[in-house]
Amino acid sequence: MNEAMVTGRMGAEKKARGGRILQKSGLSASQIINLLYDRLISEGNADFLTDERPRDNAAWESAARFVDSLSVRQESRFDDMTKAQIRVERLKSRGLM
Repeated sequence: MNEAMVTGRMGAEKKARGGRILQKSGLSASQIINLLYDRLISEGNADFLTDERPRDNAAWESAARFVDSLSVRQESRFDDMTKAQIRVERLKSRGLM
């Protein structure tokens, strides 16, 4: 992958405060910038960065679906199994048991 650097300026205090929050979350500034660019590309605009609210119902519904999707629990056939049972199941599926 060909990489490029993005440079930005901000006050030292803002950088320090933001850095502490990122550290608590286990994230780096580079990861956050990449996530921001992913979102920009996905949305095709930077409207989500403004304080303006969507003006139509379709935009509100789209935003609500996005927020709801963040907390949807993905179900798995392993949900009701112990770790030992999961290991056995995986070994069986690979023909090792």
